[in-house]
Amino acid sequence: MDQKTIPFKLDFIDPITENLDHDFLKSGTRVTDLKSLDQALHNISLAMELLEEADLAYEKIEALLAEIKQLAKPSLASNFDLSQLSTVEVKISLNKNELDKLSALTQFKGERILDGSLSASRDAEQHLYLMAGVTGSPENRINLNTGLNIPKISCKTLGLGTMLFNTPEEGFKTTMMVESALDIVTRLKGRSQALKSHLLRIKRSIDVSITNHQAAESTPHSLAKAEEIYRAIHTYTPRNIREHHGK
Repeated sequence: MDQKTIPFKLDFIDPITENLDHDFLKSGTRVTDLKSLDQALHNISLAMELLEEADLAYEKIEALLAEIKQLAKPSLASNFDLSQLSTVEVKISLNKNELDKLSALTQFKGERILDGSLSASRDAEQHLYLMAGVTGSPENRINLNTGLNIPKISCKTLGLGTMLFNTPEEGFKTTMMVESALDIVTRLKGRSQALKSHLLRIKRSIDVSITNHQAAESTPHSLAKAEEIYRAIHTYTPRNIREHHGK
């Protein structure tokens, strides 16, 4: 299965499948170094940027939907003045066009992210993966398609195709359509937040590993210095001191 581990043509590196200069697995034992840990942090940073871009789009889409819902409210009243209908329809149409435009323009590193490319329903061979650790364990190799599951976002896919307001019943149906679209955006935001939390937990673990790695690297130098001091001290035994002063 030709699964992609370098999404959006970025340097999200999978150390298991990429030909790197250093080994991450050796004789079944995990071998970590600062280069691999730094790469994992870099990958997480890129993923967080992607999530921020998606979250910003979600907020804007949510605001547009809320405005559409507000515009549709008067049509729920039995005394709705149909002379206002054309004005309402024009304003709602403008918001819908803005939503579709926003979806088409939302990109990360030049790649669209609200076009269904990050949907869980996409062909499994086209799923994108993020390496957020130094080994290919399941908790480190994150499937962005199943984790985020962002469907194609448009007025049509959100169920906002034909919107009628001629009667209170039609207005109510339209309002329910908007509510359903808002629920979809809420779920998308929840999945984004869940992945953010997961990545932050991994990042904290990597930060600890880097600190421990740096401490381990400095230990041999500290031991060597201690041995040098020890030898220097024991060079000057009481006898050596007397002989030194007796000269």
